[in-house]
Amino acid sequence: MTAQEIISTIGLVGLGGLIKSLLDFFIDDRRRKSEAKHLFKEVRYKAIILLDYALINYDTEKSKLLNNRPDIKSKDDLFNEIYTEWVNMALYASDKVIFSMKVFIQNPTEATFTETILAMRKDLYSIKTNIKSKDLKLKLDLKSQ
Repeated sequence: MTAQEIISTIGLVGLGGLIKSLLDFFIDDRRRKSEAKHLFKEVRYKAIILLDYALINYDTEKSKLLNNRPDIKSKDDLFNEIYTEWVNMALYASDKVIFSMKVFIQNPTEATFTETILAMRKDLYSIKTNIKSKDLKLKLDLKSQ
């Protein structure tokens, strides 16, 4: 083996290592951004679910809401907060979540609420599920317990 061949081999190995390092960097950077995006979505969706729940159950939830969010003093304030969350969703939510939240805002009922939950669940975890809106309905008779 000549000196020229040895230098070429060392250069090739060095170039391969450099390319691998660059690929590892870009893959790791993409993974970190994806994880941060997912964590952000999860936190926002959890907060939105609680706000939506408070809206459809305002009479029973308003005292808890005032304790946790003293800036929300009325049902109108709560609605405005939910609307603002919906506007912000344009930056991170899937189309299905945006559309289901729009339907909820236009008609805040238990049915539209549970459809929004299912859309968020699918967006976050890509879960293939047979759960339907009616399956998330739970009525407890706390007086008999």
